[in-house]
Amino acid sequence: MARRSIGQGIYQDAHGITVIARVGYKENLQSSPPVRFPLVDADGIPYSRRHNRELVECYLRLRAALLDARRVSGGTGSIGVAIDRFLEDHPVVKHDPSPRNRDYKYLLAHWRTSAIAALQVTAPVPTVRAAIAKELETWTRAGAAPTTVNRRKQALADVFRPLIPADADGVQILPTDHIPDVPPRRYAPRGIDLAIIARILSALPDRGQGIKGQTRSTVSATKIRLRVMAWTGLALASLIRLKRNQVDIAGARMYFPPRKKAKGSAGVWVDLLPPALEALRDFDAAGLWNRPCSKSSMYKSWRRAVENTRAALVAAAELEASETPGVTTARAMLEQFDIAVRVTVAPDGTVHADCKPYDLRHSFGTDVYHKTGDIYATKAIMQHADIKTTERYIEAAVPARVATAIDKMRAAWFPEAPKPGATVRDFRVVAKKSGD
Repeated sequence: MARRSIGQGIYQDAHGITVIARVGYKENLQSSPPVRFPLVDADGIPYSRRHNRELVECYLRLRAALLDARRVSGGTGSIGVAIDRFLEDHPVVKHDPSPRNRDYKYLLAHWRTSAIAALQVTAPVPTVRAAIAKELETWTRAGAAPTTVNRRKQALADVFRPLIPADADGVQILPTDHIPDVPPRRYAPRGIDLAIIARILSALPDRGQGIKGQTRSTVSATKIRLRVMAWTGLALASLIRLKRNQVDIAGARMYFPPRKKAKGSAGVWVDLLPPALEALRDFDAAGLWNRPCSKSSMYKSWRRAVENTRAALVAAAELEASETPGVTTARAMLEQFDIAVRVTVAPDGTVHADCKPYDLRHSFGTDVYHKTGDIYATKAIMQHADIKTTERYIEAAVPARVATAIDKMRAAWFPEAPKPGATVRDFRVVAKKSGD
């Protein structure tokens, strides 16, 4: 009989049952002494059935002993090691479905790869505080949202909390003052064409990622949520709080509840677009009402879908160039896609797209104003408390509205003139010569 796992840390072979606990991974892996149980007890009852609780309790005792031994030496080592131990020693990070706990590994990954990870836990407090403040300033100057920087800061505070001695209550490791010399960031909504968004959504897998030891999920909750956000304009926070009685699937209507952020306007019932109704039917079938989710995992899935979509467009453009020279349809689509998602290419060839799930909400709001021209209807649908917030969507919709106006003028004045293609011209800037 080959060795097989019958539970976490519990293994069975032809000679009996072994219980062993492990903490850490790779070079930091530590194991407890194994505890052996016979295959059956004195009454001939297999341990894997009648005594399963006893085996699990034995595993928990062994793991707790390992964690206690590691906490004794918790004051030594680097901050990077402290972050690793925090993720290992807190099972709540794995089992609590709240968004904050599920995002710990993503938030702390930014600290783990920074210069902070090399500092010793026992380093002077001013040194650690100055290094953290410098890292926060770097992220802010790089364009990270203030809420993102604050969430990373709070995650690191949770790591430091058990490391601060009991007699040092007045010591503040993390900087509490504002970061100096950082200009305030004016966030402008973005209007990505809904056809491009639909193409990105189609690149997401239809099935979810399976849990270790279980079969793969038959649906992708992440894709369903992103589809609802794309065709309703709901923010993720509002989507998480969405309840079944707020959607009338038979009547194709949905109640947009007031947003908690900035005390948005009063709730309103809105008719649903066909793709929104289809997405909400899947949302109902998957039972996602009022269920939390991880923002970081959604961002990761969305970023991967953007990368896969662009890779498919690049392959189509290369195939088109090799088979039908002179035809630039696929190339034009690629260029429009790069402009929409703000693609930048690093000197080492790495491609980065500045596009995130929250752009779905901005794109929907921009399209609402572009198609209707009614700023007050856009304000009600987007649940804005101040009309000035909605005016930003006007700025994002200006290019599309200008193009529509020109098309109407062309149709009225020059009906015989062919409409220009969708190619994107390559404009080059030529430096003036001296004396010109």
